[in-house]
Amino acid sequence: DLLMDDQALVDRLWKSCFHLIKKEVGQPLQRVAVGLFGRLVTLTQKVIQQSNNQSGVGSVSAFVPNFSSLIENLKDKSFCRALGTALVFDHKEDTSVGGGHNAQWSTGVEDILKDALSNVAPRTLFPFQRAGRSSSTLILQHAQLVHSMLLSIGRENASIATEHFLAFAKEMAATPPSEDQRNEQCTAAEIFAGVCRTMMELEVDPHARVEAWKNSMIPFLDEVIPKTPTGQMGIYYDSLRYAIHQFPSGHYLPLTEWIIEKVVSTLWQPDIGLDDEVSEEVGEPAAGASLGVAATDGFAYQSKWLFLATAILVELNDETEEGIVNKIPWYKDSLTDGTDTGSKLEETKVSDDSQDESWVLVSKHLLPRLLNAVGHPYEKCRDHISGCLYRICCCHRKFRSQDLLHDPSRTIVEKFCSISASQTLSFKDRHNTLITARKFMAYCVHLGDYKHEFSECIIPLIPLSFEALKATIDDSNVQEEDNKHVVNAASRALEAEVVKGFRYSLSEISSHCLITYGKEDDMSRILETVKSASKHEHWQIRQASAHYLRCFQGCHKFLFGKELTELTTVIVAALLADERREVSSAAMAALTGILAATPLNDVIELVDKYVVVAKKSAIKKKKKKIADPSVDPTQEEMEKLSRKEKIRAKNQQTSVFFLCAAVLAQPYDTPPHVPVALAALSKHSYERSAPLSVREAVKLCCSEFKRTHMSDNWDVHKKQFSQEQLEALDDVVSTPHYYA
Repeated sequence: DLLMDDQALVDRLWKSCFHLIKKEVGQPLQRVAVGLFGRLVTLTQKVIQQSNNQSGVGSVSAFVPNFSSLIENLKDKSFCRALGTALVFDHKEDTSVGGGHNAQWSTGVEDILKDALSNVAPRTLFPFQRAGRSSSTLILQHAQLVHSMLLSIGRENASIATEHFLAFAKEMAATPPSEDQRNEQCTAAEIFAGVCRTMMELEVDPHARVEAWKNSMIPFLDEVIPKTPTGQMGIYYDSLRYAIHQFPSGHYLPLTEWIIEKVVSTLWQPDIGLDDEVSEEVGEPAAGASLGVAATDGFAYQSKWLFLATAILVELNDETEEGIVNKIPWYKDSLTDGTDTGSKLEETKVSDDSQDESWVLVSKHLLPRLLNAVGHPYEKCRDHISGCLYRICCCHRKFRSQDLLHDPSRTIVEKFCSISASQTLSFKDRHNTLITARKFMAYCVHLGDYKHEFSECIIPLIPLSFEALKATIDDSNVQEEDNKHVVNAASRALEAEVVKGFRYSLSEISSHCLITYGKEDDMSRILETVKSASKHEHWQIRQASAHYLRCFQGCHKFLFGKELTELTTVIVAALLADERREVSSAAMAALTGILAATPLNDVIELVDKYVVVAKKSAIKKKKKKIADPSVDPTQEEMEKLSRKEKIRAKNQQTSVFFLCAAVLAQPYDTPPHVPVALAALSKHSYERSAPLSVREAVKLCCSEFKRTHMSDNWDVHKKQFSQEQLEALDDVVSTPHYYA
């Protein structure tokens, strides 16, 4: 219908759409009109593309004179404001203000409004990356609508409409707190995204594009970002990503320079020592300070620029060494409404120098500044810093055909690994840095590739993760003064947070990171690290090493060879005799899983070995000898007897716990080694032959065997036992008689 000679229907549709958008403010009809307007703009785009392909004419008015009403209205300031207001009311109500309530529409009205929103712009797969969208309130169709309608009216007309839209967006971004504040700020970000993307497509001349950034886009961000609440920064994160998505880095180099300059000039520094004096007012610098002075801006203000820097790094990471033009994705039609973005980028293709300039900005200016602030006292800033560090590692992997000697991942890992040996960091800075390191590892686990991030970043940081579990504050450090009590309590809370976080990180790494990329050396590296942790002087670290091995071996049991299995068994067996009950119990649980996946013949050999050790290490009744009262044992003899007793107790606990693990590893079967192990364990269930910890382990093992075996299928399992073995088992599992 848009190409008919009789344009009465087309004109009526456009006029009705414009009239409803202007007059029906906040009404359902206005939202329906926005959907109709979006559908007409989409059809207009297709008509323009078809006409361009046929005639090769680049001016809209040369072949589509009937769209003059669209051009006139978009050049009209009042209509641009009315359309912006309509986009505000096209959002859902903010239920966080005033309690909120569900709209009570007549039958079918809600479905009509839902269909209208789906017609605002075609569906898109943006961002189609591992890094998803940050905000759930930003409506991407609105940004697509602004982008499409500005493309439809040509460069000169779009520049006029852009001024109107950006001026109105600034007003909405500065709106005072109200029930519509969130929706107005979201609309401002949506308008900016559409306008910015249009500018980069229409400005073919690189110099004109740079001027547009410096004169329009960057001043807009510089004005609205400080006014935007921290909780709403996700809308500008998404809008920036949409605006620059699938464009070469040279197209938004001024934006990259500006954001990195903001980060460098405002980010906290550890050597200034103004942690407690920094104002945390959202979006405002500290009182009496000027912008650009590090560590005097509000922490929330700093977090905003770090968040925007993350958005730039995410999109920069999507560009390869061959450039973005050679990587136009298959879904680009749904993102650009069918416009031939690939050919436009070919025409405006920038040199590889722009990519190098972006990487120089990141590696030479942003990275050192981030590494200097890894001990930031603000939680949100630490989160954004770790995210930026991870993104920098990803970017380097895309561009590292030349600069292999200056690998940022190696620099980042060395920075974090130097925490333990550093004598200059305060207690607070050290633990804040540990939190940043843990968040960096979390980004690598959840968003990285095992082949790269796990091997290059996570494995070198596993020793640091174990060391972070060490408690450095004990009751002896409690100070007597009242002010010291407060400091000590805060330090305890901070240390507890670090320990809890790294326990979770270690369990996550051991369970989720699979070494399936062919580097068997990485398994050996991990096992050597765990072996060192299993010999640590602090029992919490030894316990964590046992838990780590339990999960790691369970995930890789089908990839473990005989050598790795033997090494794992040796590490766990050495922990069975630990003096801390928590460590030995964790080691026995880990050994149970290892033996369950070990070939039966190997388990039988190990059981026979430890049965002999168990028999020799049981406490024996001492023979009575007539002692000469005039001869006292020498100190050397006493030490020799003490060492001998320690060795015996260690062998007893190791052998008994190993046999218990061998029994528990077969909960629903009775292989030949189980009766042998149970018979040997029964000798250690008496007070005269074993200490309390060993007796409790034996009773727990036998009671578990009774629960899983001595029930319905006991007749089948019983056949595997000899009479002597049955009597030995019965001595442990049977309940004492009342009259006994």
